[in-house]
Amino acid sequence: MKRLSNWGFPRLILAVLALVLILFSGANAFEAQTSNKNMVRVDVKPIQLTAGEKAIFQVSLNTHSVDLSYDMEEVCILQDNEGRVYNVSKWKGSSPGGHHRRGTLEFPALEGNPRSIKLILKGIGDVPERFFEWTIGG
Repeated sequence: MKRLSNWGFPRLILAVLALVLILFSGANAFEAQTSNKNMVRVDVKPIQLTAGEKAIFQVSLNTHSVDLSYDMEEVCILQDNEGRVYNVSKWKGSSPGGHHRRGTLEFPALEGNPRSIKLILKGIGDVPERFFEWTIGG
């Protein structure tokens, strides 16, 4: 059996690690999206978007001039491309008020086999609706 040189073995390890990262990072990776309107910045990153499982999003709201006293379970809905609407089942995060809020929104399991999903936040910073949309299926 041919012996790997001192440089060959580290390169092999790096190649295997790179392949593993490529395979696993793309499987459930969704881009974070931002809405920055009326002096309130809203950042949303999906944590889990898989048909048949709860939809979970990481959300942060930041401002220097608006009181963020919104009930996140009341101002957020999720809609799939087939017209199904999901209400928030749980907000796990900071309480209403202040200028900086962060937490996770959980929705019931996604039904059927949706191709895309849209998170809608209503009335944050007097913006009627903020839309965040991701493709989730083929």
